[in-house]
Amino acid sequence: MARAEEPTDAPMDDPPAGDDTSGELIGGVIGSIPPEAKSGARAAKRKVKRAVPLYRVLIAVRTAVAAMLAWIVANRLGGDLADYAYAAPLGAFVAIGTSVFTIARTALQQAIGMTVGAALGMFMILMDWNGILEIGLIGAVAVLLQGVPRFTAGAAMVPVVGVLVIIFGGIDADGYAIGYVGQFTLGMAIGVLVNALAPALYDREARKQIRDAVNDLARRVDVLAETMRGDWPPEREDWAGWGPELRVAVEDLGTQIEEARNARRLNIRMLWHKHDLQSDEQALTALRSVVHRMEDVLEAIASAAWEQRPVVVTLEQDERQLAADAVEALAQHLYAWHGARDVDAASKSSKDAIDALYDRVMQVAQPQSGVVSVVFALRAIRERVDWAAARQYD
Repeated sequence: MARAEEPTDAPMDDPPAGDDTSGELIGGVIGSIPPEAKSGARAAKRKVKRAVPLYRVLIAVRTAVAAMLAWIVANRLGGDLADYAYAAPLGAFVAIGTSVFTIARTALQQAIGMTVGAALGMFMILMDWNGILEIGLIGAVAVLLQGVPRFTAGAAMVPVVGVLVIIFGGIDADGYAIGYVGQFTLGMAIGVLVNALAPALYDREARKQIRDAVNDLARRVDVLAETMRGDWPPEREDWAGWGPELRVAVEDLGTQIEEARNARRLNIRMLWHKHDLQSDEQALTALRSVVHRMEDVLEAIASAAWEQRPVVVTLEQDERQLAADAVEALAQHLYAWHGARDVDAASKSSKDAIDALYDRVMQVAQPQSGVVSVVFALRAIRERVDWAAARQYD
């Protein structure tokens, strides 16, 4: 009966009475950590994730496995090849990268470069020229080969192998060249095969980064609208220099898309992993156009704020408020691009705000070209976002 009189809302997972002291102690310790330390710990965690992302850890694991397998296989080869077993793990270390295609291409280039270097080294031994002249000729050939398309990675191996053959080849230069190049190539082949067993794909990462970039741009546009509604000229000036930052971000996204495209080539996972990379490429094209037009907006508003050259723009109080409304509506349109919001409603709100600014500008007998350029840029951005949203993936 006593148990029936206990409160019914007591938590079912309350700790035993004997643990109260330890719970209070732990809570007190955690509560005593200053906010600065917690913030620093979170910042350190983010830095570690950026410095050592998961895909790099996986590459490191595959490289270690490939090197160990190469060492085992190389030592099991008969004849004089086993004397050069140390070269196989070196080849496995070289056969690393972010995709099977790039690894295989680089390995092939380096195998060709090593063969050329070994042949060049044996030729130098046969000619028996002065040692300094031999080294100089090998270096010159290597530099010339760097200009050959699709051979730059292999050209770096030419002087390395050529000099090794001259120094360590001795009376058995042919045997050294065959053994070293053969074992090194074997290691690279094993590295390519190991990477092909669990190849990485970067489709999702590329798509996520594009969405993050669009949301970051929307946040910046929101800040711009808020700035335009505040004191004028504004105290905050960093927004005027956002153009180069946005351009660099878009170029980085282009590199990510190219990496994702290469990762799909020679990738066995493409048999069951379906991804519309063309949609990502279209989104990136649209974002590149949006950033280009946004630079025009930033430049015009900065000119209106601080009378910057080469074009001085004047914004009256009501024009500035209407421009802020149009910029804010554009931010909501950007948010809706990849979000769950209604793109059509956001597009209509953006159009109405831009049209209101345009109507105000056209009331002037001779509208300023700078203000008109803002209207044109905002309309171009809105149309580009509508175009991209209509073609975006599910």
